[in-house]
Amino acid sequence: MKAIKTFVYSGLACLFVSLSSCEDMLREQPYGVYSDDNFFTSEADALNALLYAYDPISNIEYGARFLFNLTDIPTNQYRSYNKGLETSLFEWEVTPNTEEILYFFKYCYLGITRANSVLENVGSMANISEESRRQFLGEAHFLRAFHYFMLVRVYGEVPYHTQVVQGVQDAKAHYASLTELYDLIIGDLEQAMSLMNIAKQQGRADKVAAQALLAKVYLTLASSKQSGAPGYDWVTNADALFTNAAEIAGQVLRGQNTYGLEPDLLRIYDVDHQADSREHIFITSMTREGSGFEGNYSQLPQIFTIGIPNVYISGSLAGGGDVTPIIQPGQQGWQYYRVDNEFYHRFDDEDLRKRLMVTTIYNADGSVLANWSEENLTSSNPTLFAFFYPFTRKYTDPQSNSHRTSANLYLIRFAEVALTYAEAAGPTEEGYYWVNEVRKRAGLGELPAGLSAEQFRAAVWDELTFELAFEGHGLFELRRTNRVLEEVTNKPINEAYAYFFPLPQREIDLNPKN
Repeated sequence: MKAIKTFVYSGLACLFVSLSSCEDMLREQPYGVYSDDNFFTSEADALNALLYAYDPISNIEYGARFLFNLTDIPTNQYRSYNKGLETSLFEWEVTPNTEEILYFFKYCYLGITRANSVLENVGSMANISEESRRQFLGEAHFLRAFHYFMLVRVYGEVPYHTQVVQGVQDAKAHYASLTELYDLIIGDLEQAMSLMNIAKQQGRADKVAAQALLAKVYLTLASSKQSGAPGYDWVTNADALFTNAAEIAGQVLRGQNTYGLEPDLLRIYDVDHQADSREHIFITSMTREGSGFEGNYSQLPQIFTIGIPNVYISGSLAGGGDVTPIIQPGQQGWQYYRVDNEFYHRFDDEDLRKRLMVTTIYNADGSVLANWSEENLTSSNPTLFAFFYPFTRKYTDPQSNSHRTSANLYLIRFAEVALTYAEAAGPTEEGYYWVNEVRKRAGLGELPAGLSAEQFRAAVWDELTFELAFEGHGLFELRRTNRVLEEVTNKPINEAYAYFFPLPQREIDLNPKN
């Protein structure tokens, strides 16, 4: 494979992989931009460029950490406890210079730039099969939509780029309105759906992924308008958008048999079944065999696990029995993502998803090492003192390679599509069916019959909270349903940024907003 170097500009900031200052970088001309002359000469080149466009999602500053920092930590799912290393987002202390604000923006635009490169070059290539051309272009459209959907929900109005930035002179771009951005996102996903087939492959998107994302986009527009979420008064017809969301989600639920609800809740999060589980529509492909930087491999288990080595958990949700390590024995958790005890108590005691939060840890021989209690926070016992929150077991890898694991990001799951359909369709027979299927898998009974549309949708929002906890969706769900100020109760909220975080100061300095 040819070496690929990417020193590129986004809309407003210098998006260089190098960590040198923007002032230094602006003295250089960007290079390494793909062209038919220097890279796109074979189908293998096109595939490598496409895979390169997926790469930013697994980066620390995008999906592997900062997505959680920006979307879950600011909600009631997490609490600081004033313990150890932490991000300022635990307390909603965010400014245009906050690290997450700058680098999440940067890596989204790295993905957009690389997707644009594929879109500009693959269409005119000669040495590529038509089937591959359509698939690669479809995936690039999906990726550009995916990145812009992230950006618009985090920042609101952002720079609009649909072409490769060739030099400093192209770095400035106008800030697109939400209308323009959503038009681009919808158009890209419609293109992706028309170009791709259903072809499940870990780490890549197919037609179903595009359908699932488009249904979520329509639902976001509809619910934002209906709930009065700030920034969405321009949306004209929420009911029509709910209909669109239900129609597209319904195509996923009824129109294929590759994906579906995984019957066994625990299997969804089994590192050995990420590739073949029917649940995963779009999931990253970090591997414990990856070398180099985090992002090729994952360290999510360490980030979520309490701060002691040799943590074993039950191999079943029932507890006891055979035990398994969270990560390879000898490795230690970092207790960075600390679950709020009160959030744990929000789950129904019969809800199996509650048992995805670990409250008992074991020794290697299966004997109990410690139980979680809220009193552990002040214990003099070092093991109990470390076990001050019930941590999630969604990210584990018992066969980790030292500190490198294969625990991946669950970006789109079938259950989310089922709940998207239910919320969009409302309390119809099929709407009830799909929300109840998700509840049934969690060990819960059906929702009461006869709920009003408002009551039913509120019940679906609860299911989304419990189903997608710790998966990087929390603040997005609260923003689109206009519940941020109402539901974030365990930390002070910076109301100025409740619905859109500030653009990075570096971006504004380089390309002032008119």
